[in-house]
Amino acid sequence: MTDAESSAQVGAIRRLHIERLVAGGDGMARDADGRVVFVESVAAGEHVDAEFVEVKRDFARARVVSVVAPSMERVQPPCRHVVDGCGGCNWQHIATTAQHDAKVEIVREAFARTARLPEVPVTRGGSVGHDALRTTVRMAVTADGRLGFRRGASHEVVNIESCLVMHPRIAELVETAGVRVGKDAHGTPEVSLRCGDATGERGVWSHDRARLLGLPDDVVTGAGAVVHEEVAGVRLRVSMESFFQASRQAAELLVDAVSRAADGCLDGSEGPVIDAYGGVGLFSATLVPIDVQAILVESSKAACDDAYANLRGHTADIVQSRFEQWKPQSAGLVIADPARSGLGKAAVSVIAHTDAPRVVLVSCDPVAAARDARLLVDAGYSPDAVEVLDLFPHTHHVEVVSTFRR
Repeated sequence: MTDAESSAQVGAIRRLHIERLVAGGDGMARDADGRVVFVESVAAGEHVDAEFVEVKRDFARARVVSVVAPSMERVQPPCRHVVDGCGGCNWQHIATTAQHDAKVEIVREAFARTARLPEVPVTRGGSVGHDALRTTVRMAVTADGRLGFRRGASHEVVNIESCLVMHPRIAELVETAGVRVGKDAHGTPEVSLRCGDATGERGVWSHDRARLLGLPDDVVTGAGAVVHEEVAGVRLRVSMESFFQASRQAAELLVDAVSRAADGCLDGSEGPVIDAYGGVGLFSATLVPIDVQAILVESSKAACDDAYANLRGHTADIVQSRFEQWKPQSAGLVIADPARSGLGKAAVSVIAHTDAPRVVLVSCDPVAAARDARLLVDAGYSPDAVEVLDLFPHTHHVEVVSTFRR
């Protein structure tokens, strides 16, 4: 098919059968020519009429015009802003009881196809409640100076009056604060809001010099502003510029999963614990005993500053460096929590040169998890277990904790 022929099909409406949900949250179907079509806002097993919005030689993308035969798992989205087009919770049309199982199947498919490891057991792990409250959100500024979320697959901002998954301490700010945007601002300004569920502390960081008006006196502001959270009984300092899990419940579940995956390797008997992409020290502070040597490697200066505070009194070294450029040293355990793109070859090479007998990999993308699993296997590690956590209900986002032995 030529590019001209592909372009001519944009706008065409076809009836499609959704075979399954895939990484990224869309449903996968095939058109009459056998070409793969990715369709947004569907559930597995449905028959839909869909309009083609992008057509390439080997795949196409489409949006639902009407649901001809709905799945039993389809529900009315509980948030009216999703109906308005808010792209923050793209799986609200799927029953909460079915979302986690769908994520497990997506991860299982990725490990079978991308990693070529169909025999590895992929199990359903813990999940936060579907009323879990996000303690960190990044929002955009609407044309009338309010805060909102991006429309799905768009830069347009949808005004938000309420949010089902937002912590009430943040929701108060969204409801009351106004935003003044400078004349020299380019594009749509964005703002991060964070609170501590355990402490009630609140912070706001404007990424584009937009000024928030009407903030209560207790709100700290700026990239260097600090709030505190408590996870697994440990008080953690988290700067506004530093990454942290979306909710306290998510952090608790993740710490528990990594603890079980690392069982027997946290005592330092076989060498230090390497906390790769260690952030503010979530795993080192909550899991590694204070007298066991930990080496936290993190590229963000803000996160390293937080880690220094969070690991005060621990036997820990904090190295501000890209993990791929860190000089490896012998270790008894590596815990790696990379960005969404995953480890990649360079980081896997560093891990392999630590000679650690166990690696615990935390991944927030199923395909990246599978790619990294293949690389670790090729580097001499054997996959032990894969646990799928649901830390982001109402969305396609998934957390995967994989264990490897050598």
